[in-house]
Amino acid sequence: MQTKTNNQSPSAHDVERASQQKQHVVPGIWDFIYSRIIVILYWITNPLKFCQTILYSVMEMNYFLLFTFFGTSFYLFALYFCLLIYLVGLYKEECVMIGAGTLADLKSTGQIFSALFALSWTTISTVGYGNTWPALSKLDDEGAIIHCPAMNILLMVEAFVGVCFAGACGAILFGKVVQVQSQAQVEFSQPMVLKFGTGVMNSDDGDDSDDEGVVKKIVAMPKSGIPCPILEFRIVNKLHNIPNGVITDASVNCVASIYEILEETDDDDANKGSARPSFGYSTSTVRGKDNITRVRLPKKIFLDLNIVNNEHPHFKRCWTALHILDENSPLLSSKMRSRIRKKNGLWPNDKDKYNTAQYIRDNMNFEEIIVSFNGVSMHASCGVNAQKVYSKCDAAIGYQFVPLLEKEGDDVKVQTDFLNDVTDQDGSDAPLDMRKRWLTK
Repeated sequence: MQTKTNNQSPSAHDVERASQQKQHVVPGIWDFIYSRIIVILYWITNPLKFCQTILYSVMEMNYFLLFTFFGTSFYLFALYFCLLIYLVGLYKEECVMIGAGTLADLKSTGQIFSALFALSWTTISTVGYGNTWPALSKLDDEGAIIHCPAMNILLMVEAFVGVCFAGACGAILFGKVVQVQSQAQVEFSQPMVLKFGTGVMNSDDGDDSDDEGVVKKIVAMPKSGIPCPILEFRIVNKLHNIPNGVITDASVNCVASIYEILEETDDDDANKGSARPSFGYSTSTVRGKDNITRVRLPKKIFLDLNIVNNEHPHFKRCWTALHILDENSPLLSSKMRSRIRKKNGLWPNDKDKYNTAQYIRDNMNFEEIIVSFNGVSMHASCGVNAQKVYSKCDAAIGYQFVPLLEKEGDDVKVQTDFLNDVTDQDGSDAPLDMRKRWLTK
């Protein structure tokens, strides 16, 4: 029997393939080096862009990295000017006074670096000179006056850089403090709830005592027919337990992001089955191996979302924001809005078809809901804001929020642990299985 050995000589094909791989690696390295050189040249020719990039990066740092950046920058500036002082001092060693002697009296490199670095950091920090200072002029051994203009000009420039650096650090730190101070101390609920059918008719809105009566006045229940579904999310004031934690003149603005698609309409003036674009399409380029093709992609548009109680003059505890999915709601498909319009603002009364959680889910046409909260904080004495983005899978259809407020004697306690808790809506209409929320259409 003959056995195959593992020490076989490489074929010509293997050698050629290995050489091609090396040829691909070398151009890759050169492309990387070339791209880095281009970036460096771009920053050199655009110093303003470079400063803006550094500023934006610094503003995104946390406080530990920020102070580390400040300390490292200060040390590098002091070290850089220490080198310049050493180069100028080599020309005239008498221009740097160290105690009773000069730079020429120091023999070891460590002593020279220690003395010049002390001169550099005391100059850039503008705290005043200590044991080392620059000389304006000095008499040499022959009695001639030695002037030191270069050393004094260099230290003047270093002091100016130090003042600018201290001002920049103070401005950045102040900006970080203002950035934190302008963030509203509120928390949004993670889910949204959508009540429909009997869940709307039997609901008891007014989660917060401050909102009680306001919501009932705005959302009027029809005398007959099925009301339109109501989408809710709520906001909790984190500073509800302190006296000056109120946010005055609070407002909520919502925008729905929708991908424009071709939809059918049920309007009487349109031909049944005809498709029409709502807004338009954007064009994207796809580069293939041998050709370039252009494809039509749905355009992402933003539409205002009407919040019926979008203002709160004295936001103290909890705020439940409401949006009605009626004929003007951009969250519904155009077919569903047309049916509601034909019913004079009521939901279609076919209970088995239209008034189900799954049907409502299938006719919700949006990708995200962007919520912006604004107000004036009495605690921070400035304007505050907060943002939250909800996706379609965050909508719990057929559910309602668990009440947050609990009355203990004369005090009202906010159960913040229940902020994201939901339960089945009141009434006989069944909710959508929570697992199906993640099955986006």
